[in-house]
Amino acid sequence: MFVGKRMTRNPKTVSPDEPLSNAAKIMREHRFNHLPVVEGERLVGILSDTDLRNASLEPGGTPGGNRPVREVMRAPVWSLTPEDSIEDALLIVSRKRFGALPVLSGDRLVGIITKMDLLHAFVDVLDVNEVCYCVDVAFPRNLARFEEMIGVFGEMGIEVRSCIIAPQGEFGSLNAHLRVATIDGPAVRRALRKRGFEIADPASVL
Repeated sequence: MFVGKRMTRNPKTVSPDEPLSNAAKIMREHRFNHLPVVEGERLVGILSDTDLRNASLEPGGTPGGNRPVREVMRAPVWSLTPEDSIEDALLIVSRKRFGALPVLSGDRLVGIITKMDLLHAFVDVLDVNEVCYCVDVAFPRNLARFEEMIGVFGEMGIEVRSCIIAPQGEFGSLNAHLRVATIDGPAVRRALRKRGFEIADPASVL
């Protein structure tokens, strides 16, 4: 998945010389938490609802003051391109504790992607809207017998809705987290164990 597929296109913006009251009005009317700040077509900062609240708490500050946006906005700004992966966006947002990231094509602002956009993306990837059973299966790093495991579900007439493969503790070990279209968890576990697959205890993969 790529940022360009999940971002909000052509986001609302403010200029650095606009009063904070204008920015607050835009956020309130459109229920935004972040506004890119542009000068001409160039991105120069980003303003969040937290920045507005903090400004109002300063001595003499008011939520809708006449101070220019440039005095409160955050700069320089981390940004992404539409070709960046959702995983890259998630890593930056998580490590830097950002609520949103502007998206640039060259020097032109083309979108913004928020934490909620990223959450929605992974909800779709994991297909968590559907009722499924989750099971974790341990594999060596070469994923030997992975196709055989998928075949077990085929033999049972059970669809694999999603699968995430990630390192698991010890060096050389992988964990496959599967969501399968059934509610008969005991039958799934019995079938996998009968074929010699190692099923992880839920508490062991936290």
